Formats: sequence, structure tokens, C-alpha cells
Amino acid sequence: MKRLFIILCCILFVFVACDNQRKGAEAVKDKQDHQSATLYELSGAYSGVMPCADCDGIETVLKLNQNFSYSYTSKYLNKSDEVFVKDGKWKFENNVITLEGVDYKFKLGEKAKLWQLDLSGNEIVGELAENYKLEKLTQ
Repeated sequence: MKRLFIILCCILFVFVACDNQRKGAEAVKDKQDHQSATLYELSGAYSGVMPCADCDGIETVLKLNQNFSYSYTSKYLNKSDEVFVKDGKWKFENNVITLEGVDYKFKLGEKAKLWQLDLSGNEIVGELAENYKLEKLTQ
């Protein structure tokens, strides 16, 4: 009787372990599918004019590519004709886009908008907060 009980416990353990492994594999696949959808939704070009203390604004274009490369272009309006370009890799974690080689980050907002975060990674608040956004360009 004791032996039968041990055998039944072992069989039950095997079934539970197999079921948990299957659920884990399904969760990984769901996460990969979500990341693929998010990558597709995120990739594209975003533009806007960011506030500037000593010029009329900073015309900004950020292009996020599906291979996780980016191109960040900025131009100081009515101050200089020089265009600044930064290229590198980007990543997306916890609803925040981090650009390699750039000090600030962007938070994904509603309606295909990216909100620039301050240097500490917090949302910008105050009168000009609404101006720190890039809107996705339609293709």
C-alpha cells in the first residue's frame, strides 16, 4: 500500500511538472509575440519641436528601425544651420525607449507619441511639459 502511494505521488509529480513546463513555454511565446507587435508599432519616424532656452526651438526627428538602430537629428531653429545627427542602438523596456549615446529617454504615450523624460528618467512637468513630445509621422 505504501509502495502504491509513492508510485502514485511520483506519477502525479511528473504530470504537474510537464504541465508547468508547457505553460512556461506558452508564456515565453506570448511575450515574444507581444515584443514583435510592439517593435512593429514603435518603429518609424517621430518629429517635433522641443523647447530651447536661447533659440526658437529644437527641430527634432527620431527614426527607430526594426533592427534596433536609430537616427536622431536635431537643428536649433533661427540660431544655426548646423544639423546634429546621432546614430546608435535603442532598446525598449518598461514602456521607455533608451537611445545608446543620448542622455535622455523617451516614454511611449498614447496615440503614437513619445514623451521626452528628464535626465533622471522622470516625466517632465510644468508649463512646457506638453512641448516635450515627438509625434509619429504617417508613412
